[in-house]
Amino acid sequence: MIRLADRKDCCGCGACAAVCPHGAITMVPDGMGFRYPRVDMDRCVDCHRCEDVCAFAHELSPAEPLCPEVKGEEMSEAIRFPALMDRSQSGGLAFALMRKAVRGGMVVYGAAIDADFAVRHRRVEREEELEPLRLSKYVQSELDPLPVLEDLKAGRRVLFTGTPCQCAGVGSLCRKYRDRLLLADILCHGVPAPSVWRDYLAEQQRRQGKKLTRVLFRDPSLGWHEHKEALFFGDEKRVSGEFTELFYRHLMLRPSCTVCPFASVQRVSDLTMADCWGVEKALPGFADDNRGCSLLLCNTPEGKAFAADFPAERVERRPVALEKVMQPNFLVPSTPKDGADLFENTYLRRGYSVALRRCRPGAIGIRLRRWARKAGIKL
Repeated sequence: MIRLADRKDCCGCGACAAVCPHGAITMVPDGMGFRYPRVDMDRCVDCHRCEDVCAFAHELSPAEPLCPEVKGEEMSEAIRFPALMDRSQSGGLAFALMRKAVRGGMVVYGAAIDADFAVRHRRVEREEELEPLRLSKYVQSELDPLPVLEDLKAGRRVLFTGTPCQCAGVGSLCRKYRDRLLLADILCHGVPAPSVWRDYLAEQQRRQGKKLTRVLFRDPSLGWHEHKEALFFGDEKRVSGEFTELFYRHLMLRPSCTVCPFASVQRVSDLTMADCWGVEKALPGFADDNRGCSLLLCNTPEGKAFAADFPAERVERRPVALEKVMQPNFLVPSTPKDGADLFENTYLRRGYSVALRRCRPGAIGIRLRRWARKAGIKL
C-alpha cells in the first residue's frame, strides 16, 4: 500500500486512488489544499496496485519517460495562432491542440476554473465546451484520473493536458491503452497551494467590499511579458500582483515540486507546451509584438504526427533550437526559497493576511529566519 515518509514523495496525481479495486484510497487535502492519499486499512487487501501505478519515483531520481523518445534531432518550434492569441496567454497552442482533438472525435481533459474559483480538471467532447479550459491556471488542479481510464476502456481516443506529474500519473494508470491516449504537458514552474488561492480571493473580496465575478491568472490585455492576475468585481477590474509574487518567490509550492523528477528535457508526454521566452533573440522579428508565442516540443512520433498540421487554424511556426529558448525548469526543479516554511507555518496558524505581512520582501520574519539559519540556530 502507499506509504508516504515525506510530503515530497507525492505529487497528488490521484492514480493510486483510481487504480484501487476496493476503494481503499481517497485523496484528502492538507491545510494548504494539496491532496494526499489516505488508506482505509479495513478495505485494503495489500494488493500493491497503488504502488505499481505510482509514477512519481519514491527515490526521487530522474524519471525515465513512459513513452519512447523521438529518435534523431529533437523537434522544437516557436508557434503562434494569430486568431487565437487575443484570448490566450501565449501563442494559443493549448487551445489549438484541444480544438483539433475534439474536431477529430477525441475526448479532451484539461484544467478549468469552476464557479467557486477552484481549479479542477474537466472532461470535454464538444467544441463549445472548450472555452473554460483556455488560459493559464497557476494553482494545482483537482484531478480524478479514473474517467480518463473509463473513456479509454470504452474505445474513445483521449487528449489529456496537465502538469508533467499529472500526465505521468495518467499515463501510468492507462498504460494498457496508451495507443489511444495522447498526453500534452506544460513546462511547469511548480503548483501553488489551492487553499492559499481560495483565501487570497476571499481577502480581495473583503478589501473591495464586493463580490468577485471572474478571475484571470494572467491578463492577456496587459501584454505577454506582464504577469499579474486580474480580478473582476462586476464591471470593475482590479489588477494585482500579490498572488503572483507569492508564486514566483516559491513560498507556497507543493513540496514535491522542489524535487520534481520530471523537470527535464526528457519529457513523459507526447507533446510539451510552454511560453517561448527568449524567442525575440532566437528568432528576431518573429514575435516582437508582445502578443505571445508558444513553444512546442514533439517528444514522440505520435505527438509529432498529431501536431504536424492544424488545417482549421492560421498558424505561424518556425523551428527553434531548444538551447536558444531554454528555461530553468527544463533542467532542474524549482528550489525552495527563504521564507517558505515561515509562510506555511504562519498561514496554517494565523491565516493568509498575517502570513502575507510576515513574508513580504524585507519583512522582519524573513530577515530573522535568514540570520538564524546562517548562525546555525533553529527557530
